[in-house]
Amino acid sequence: MSIKTINMKNIISFTLVLLMPFLAASQENENKEILENQNTQNELKINLLEIMIMPAIGITYERFINQHSSFGAYGFINFDLDEDYRYEKFELAPFYRIYLNSKKTAANKGLYTEIFTGFNIGETSYFEYQESDFYGEGDYIFQEYFGVSLGVDLGYKFVNYNNFSFEVFAGAGRYLNEQYIRAYPRVGLSIGKRF
Repeated sequence: MSIKTINMKNIISFTLVLLMPFLAASQENENKEILENQNTQNELKINLLEIMIMPAIGITYERFINQHSSFGAYGFINFDLDEDYRYEKFELAPFYRIYLNSKKTAANKGLYTEIFTGFNIGETSYFEYQESDFYGEGDYIFQEYFGVSLGVDLGYKFVNYNNFSFEVFAGAGRYLNEQYIRAYPRVGLSIGKRF
């Protein structure tokens, strides 16, 4: 063995010994951040799309079961009925959500699907025509309703290291009881915070 080889090994060994505390501290900080993100059990979100499109508010509470599933409830209040988009005045929708990310450290983010049941109070108006009515004059009907619905959403959630989340989703609910309105949309852009 030459002196150059021995010196090179010593230099590499010495450099590694010097860098070890920094590498260990870096790994410890990274593990600490992952643990902090995994220790959050709850998330509260507000649907910005409903605030922008109509004077309404949609708030979601989500409780994590594990890193790949959760349950919660969505609440919606419409302050001014906009019959071009939603007829509901109020909705309470419990849900169960499954995250489709296959990574072990997914921590409830990424692509997901959810199934929900909605309890809705709303109102609508429409014309009802009789078969014998040749001139197209029908009866104007105003209907207030209580609807029970079943639906599904598909969405994607982004989460940063400060536990803020941004979510994009779309879906629909279909009423199980008989009424004029048969289905309604569920779309949103939500921002939230884990705690």
